[in-house]
Amino acid sequence: MEPQDDLQRFRPLLRALAEEMLYSDLRKKVDASDLVQQTMLQAIESQSQYRGNSDGAKAGWLKSILRNVVLGWMRRYRTDRRDIALERPLDASSPSRMGLAIDDSHASPSYGLRQVEENQKVAELIESLSEEQRRAIVMRYWQDKPLEEIAKLMDKSPDAVASLLYRGMKVLRSKSA
Repeated sequence: MEPQDDLQRFRPLLRALAEEMLYSDLRKKVDASDLVQQTMLQAIESQSQYRGNSDGAKAGWLKSILRNVVLGWMRRYRTDRRDIALERPLDASSPSRMGLAIDDSHASPSYGLRQVEENQKVAELIESLSEEQRRAIVMRYWQDKPLEEIAKLMDKSPDAVASLLYRGMKVLRSKSA
């Protein structure tokens, strides 16, 4: 199997992470797909530096590359016009709201693999939603933003956001059943 083929199966997971990491102002400049593509390119270029031997380790390695890509874009577009109120920590020690942090303390190696597989399934399901439904669900359920804040960020009424969340969750439930 080609190295890039092995990495492609992580694309939905990376897309969900990129959506989570993108802030509203940066979202106007770059799309999550662009971030994932740049992450994949850097991963292929640095494949020789990868030392892990499990899917969990590979997911963590790709997540760190993605984090660096996002930070690079943030530096590029916020150099002279930084808005402190919009900053959020992206350090490696903070647990992901998606539960995608790799935890090596579990006795069973298959536990980490199951977690990665479950997260990939969720990411693939979310990928099937419309852009607005996906953004609303990520902000509400993974970033724990209140409905009013999501409405302001998406330039919609709270009722419209509630409707997006309802329809999006309905689609997710029907596809996961």
